[in-house]
Amino acid sequence: MEGLVGKRTDAPYAASLASGWVTWRQRHTTEAVVIGVTGRTPAAQALVLGRPKGGRMRAIGVSLPLAQEVRLAVAPLLHAAGEGMRELPGAVSGLPGADPVRLLPVIPEVAVEIEVDQARLEFGRYRHRPRVRRGAAT
Repeated sequence: MEGLVGKRTDAPYAASLASGWVTWRQRHTTEAVVIGVTGRTPAAQALVLGRPKGGRMRAIGVSLPLAQEVRLAVAPLLHAAGEGMRELPGAVSGLPGADPVRLLPVIPEVAVEIEVDQARLEFGRYRHRPRVRRGAAT
């Protein structure tokens, strides 16, 4: 089960975020390797996350924008892979048909702890963007 959705029994159905519905999602923590960085401003920066598969690193998702304390802890550990900017299909960070993700590739030597709402990958990626909780060992 991914989560629950509920509303008061005496409340009428209403379609909107302010409709009184309450949602709860199960959360899982795991680790992923940082393979790139997105965003032009610090407030928009996110990490492109990967895991090894078939002898190479595969993108599994793009994190939510980083909290300042996480960004300050992880940034000094990242080293550009020297490839310049690249694009990944939008499906890596959302549904098929989403805009491509522009990223600066980094050497995949830093792992981070992430919080996700799925225990397993779906079609090789996370359906919703993971939240980076903290940097892990290099």
